[in-house]
Amino acid sequence: MKNSEVKFAMSRRRFISGVPGMAATLAVAGPVVARAETAGVLTAGEVHSYLKSLDGGWVDWKKTVDTFKSGSPEAEVKGIAVGWMSYTEALKKALELGRNLFITHEPTYYNHRDDDPDIFRFPAVKAKREFIERNGLVIIRCHDAWDQYPKIGIPTGWGKLLELGEPIDGAGYYYVYDGKGLTAGAVARQIAARTASLGQPGVQLIGPEDKRVNRIVLGTGAITPMFHFIEKLAADMAICVDDDFTYWRDGAYAIDAGFPVAVVNHPVSEEHGMKLLAGHLSKQFPQVPVHHIPQRCMYTLVVGV
Repeated sequence: MKNSEVKFAMSRRRFISGVPGMAATLAVAGPVVARAETAGVLTAGEVHSYLKSLDGGWVDWKKTVDTFKSGSPEAEVKGIAVGWMSYTEALKKALELGRNLFITHEPTYYNHRDDDPDIFRFPAVKAKREFIERNGLVIIRCHDAWDQYPKIGIPTGWGKLLELGEPIDGAGYYYVYDGKGLTAGAVARQIAARTASLGQPGVQLIGPEDKRVNRIVLGTGAITPMFHFIEKLAADMAICVDDDFTYWRDGAYAIDAGFPVAVVNHPVSEEHGMKLLAGHLSKQFPQVPVHHIPQRCMYTLVVGV
């Protein structure tokens, strides 16, 4: 989900660099599910039905964004590509790989519901739609179901990437991890070490670097409400995302209250969860190739010389 509040840069934020040499052992586990049929033609509708079956009761199917963005449910699936965002370059990569079904986590046309016809006044958006239609690409969004899926969904996948251990509390969008009395600066460096490979070698740390923390709370994507973390989950450090965190409000409070917050880029926080989704679908649909399209931090940090 997206937060449209304007974000103001704050001079007090610091960038914490990652450190090398952190080993990762990522256990992929999840509920046992029925395997898809391996014989016959696989349709996009069958894939969509399976994605819907991942819902454990948290999706409102009358309001969900987990719908077809292009193509027909009757389309035969030759291959599946999975990516955080259906960038034009990602769609081109899918076609190069022979994958005609693209499963995206975020919107295709720059609006959460992909329902703003006015966006097509821009030539680049019209060209993207024409490219999709001309190449017969099927695009399905898997957002609401995967945002709360246990063990390997977006928030828990994010925790696995950061090597925070198993959650000690929380559910749904929000999970609590044991900070083990580490300083906020040490935690921020651990985060940066794990996100460096995704194009974010430094994270923003707001608040005291030397504060020792025991309850680290993280959310998913643009649903990282810092005050909820503090009041409902007894956080003494938060891991938030730039599409939700507001510097003029949340950042100012963090400075005044001495509450440490690490802020990361939206795709960085969700990329590992999408990689896990691709792995999950490759087991579910062995009759077609499934490929994860890697994506990274949306920006490049440029410094003066």
